[in-house]
Parts: sequence; C-alpha cells; structure tokens
Amino acid sequence: MNATTATEFLRRIPLLATLPDWQFDLVVEAAQPVEAQEGATLITRGTDDGFTYFLTHGDISLDSADGVVRQIEVTPETRIQPVANLRPRMFGVTALSRVQAVRIPDLVLAAAGFDHPSQEDGEAATADDAGKQQRDEIDSKLGFRLYQDLRANNRVLPTLPDLALAVRKAIDAEESDARKIARLVETDPAMAAKLVKAANSAMYAGSGNAKTCSAAVVRLGMDTTKQLVLTFALKDVFKSRDESSRRQMQALWKHSAEIAALCFVIARESGLVQPEEALLAGLVHDVGIIAILNYAQQYPQLMNDPHLVQQTIKRLRGELGAMILRDWRFSPSAVSAARDAENWSRRHHREADLSDLLIVAQFHERLRYDKVDELPPMQEISAIHRVLGDEASVEKSHELLRAAREHIDEMQSVLSS
Repeated sequence: MNATTATEFLRRIPLLATLPDWQFDLVVEAAQPVEAQEGATLITRGTDDGFTYFLTHGDISLDSADGVVRQIEVTPETRIQPVANLRPRMFGVTALSRVQAVRIPDLVLAAAGFDHPSQEDGEAATADDAGKQQRDEIDSKLGFRLYQDLRANNRVLPTLPDLALAVRKAIDAEESDARKIARLVETDPAMAAKLVKAANSAMYAGSGNAKTCSAAVVRLGMDTTKQLVLTFALKDVFKSRDESSRRQMQALWKHSAEIAALCFVIARESGLVQPEEALLAGLVHDVGIIAILNYAQQYPQLMNDPHLVQQTIKRLRGELGAMILRDWRFSPSAVSAARDAENWSRRHHREADLSDLLIVAQFHERLRYDKVDELPPMQEISAIHRVLGDEASVEKSHELLRAAREHIDEMQSVLSS
C-alpha cells in the first residue's frame, strides 16, 4: 500500500474522518502497514501490543478461547472498523488469504482525541470554544511529541527500580531459594522491613512471627514475594524534582495505595484474581500520569494551566500507562487494566478479569468518599455485576467496605510505611 492509498483509506475511517489536517497527517505518519500470508497469525489472542488494526485486503478468521471460529471477509464495512480490539485480545486473528492491514499506535489515537466527540457541524464557536480548541491543540501536540520521543528512544518513560528488576529476574529464573532472595531484598533495609511487616500482617500471618527476611519469603512464597517487592519498590517511581509536580505525585501515591488496597481485598473476597496481582495492578493503574507530569514540565503553558493538565491526563493517562507497563514487561491483563481503569462502559461476555476488578475498586473508592454522583448509575457499570454478581447494590457495597475496612487500612499502612 503506497502513501497516497494509505491516506485515502485512513480518511474513510469514521474515527479519523473529522480530524483537522495537522492531526490527521501525524496519524498517517505513525500508521504502519502490516501483511500476513495465508495461514499466518496477524493478532495473537490474549495479547496487548499497543496497536489498533484496520484490515484493507483479504479474508481472516477470528478464533475465540472457547474454540469458536468466525470467518470474516474484508468489505467496505469491515475496513472502517477496528478488528479484535478488546484488550487483552479476545480473539486471535488468522489470515485465510494474503491479508493487508494498517495498524495505528493506541497512544497516537489517544493524542488525536478520537474518543472525544467533536463540535457539531454548523454550531457557532464561542470564545470559550476557541479557548478549548487552543487547549485541545496544545494537549494533542504534547501527546504526539511524546509518541515521537518514545519512537526515537528518548528517555521518557519511568523505569522500575533496580532491586525490583533483580528480584523478579532471580525468581523467574526458578534457581533461587528463599535465602538467596532474602539476601537480595536485604540490600535495601527498608524493603526488607516492609516485606517482614507484610508477612506478619493479618492477611498472611501464620503461627508465630516471621522475624527475618528469609522467614518472610518462606511464609509468603516466591510469587507473592515477587509481586510485593515490585509493589513496594514502586513508591520510588512517584517522585519529581518539580515542587508542584511533587505535591501531585504525593496525592497520586495516596490514591494509588488506596485503590491497590481495595483491589487486594476485593480479589480475596471474590477469588477471581490473585490478590497480589490485583494489589500491584491497583498501584500502577495511574502510572501514565507520572510520565505526563514529568514530561509536561517542558511546556510552561501547560504547567500554568491546571485545567489543561487535567485534560491532558484524561486523554493520555490510560494509553501511556499501558505503554509503560508493557515496557516493564507486566502481563497483558495488567497492561489492559491500566488502560481501562476508568472505562465505566467496558463490556464483554467473558468471565470477570483484572480490568473489571480495578473498575470495581475505583467505584468503591468513590463510594467511600461519596463521589459516585460523577459516575454512571451502578446498574450500568457491567464490571460490577461480573465481579460482585447480579445481586450487587450500593447497600451491599457499603457492607463490603465496612467488613473489609480493617484489611484495607492495614494494607494501606504496609504500602505507605
């Protein structure tokens, strides 16, 4: 597909058709042609690679986890719709003939604001509209600039602390025992103290106290130790040299720790997800905001406009968070959870997943502080019913919060110590 053909094709996609020329040109620049021969896999089920795919030529099959296979012929109607786009991918996509497609980075689509409705044609612009358009343009250009720096391999994304990487590598290698892992953890006395405190908390306590880091690792097990070390190490990521950003980081850590504690408790109550996996997902669900706050310091007009900062966060936090977690080699389910953490309208027909659980935790955090009026009605948030069942109600959620308050407070204490 040559450049002219690709441009004409992309203009026919409803998501992109109304973009101003400067935004559309940047989307075209970021779009990548993809080709698959007959029998080859175009998209692997269960993954989240950070791209949205549009088919341009050929026939495909959609393969679901339950073995159901649907054949799709590329027609003018199917060309303009993304294919297998629910994350993690609900379907695998296999080429039944030579297939051509175009894929667009999700961060670029977010920067273009494709999910924000545009002004109706013919509607008169007011001074406020003009100001909003200017803010939209600054915010959008920041997103595109961020994507370009990422593509150029410039240092933009926050990195995981070295200790967390070393512990994960050692445990994943399956050649280390509790003593070796403990020795690694003990190189950071504060980390070792947190791990011992967690092992002795009500969530994990057995008979007697774990008095050493090695005993804590034995009690917790390797996988839980890995998840908790990653969790505790992340506090170092929530830092900034800028004074105003530092205050925002502190508030963000407090919010993230509370969501993490709620995720942990709800996962234990429901049994749908490993509690430590849920804890970690809750803690990193807003990690995209960290990159935005640090990167935005290069844009004085952005930092001096709190409304614009919030608009940029709202537009980019999900996709940027997903990109960071992908870079950190988190699971596809954790990547998708960061993207969909506030996607109240998320719908699917599978069993509840990590994204659903995180959405439910976000709802309960707002319920705890009487802020649910800003959300859709509870009965319209399908994630709640997948996680808590069809009998879910505000009253039962209040009961859950009351019953779990001690564990929530205890886990927050462990995270914040």
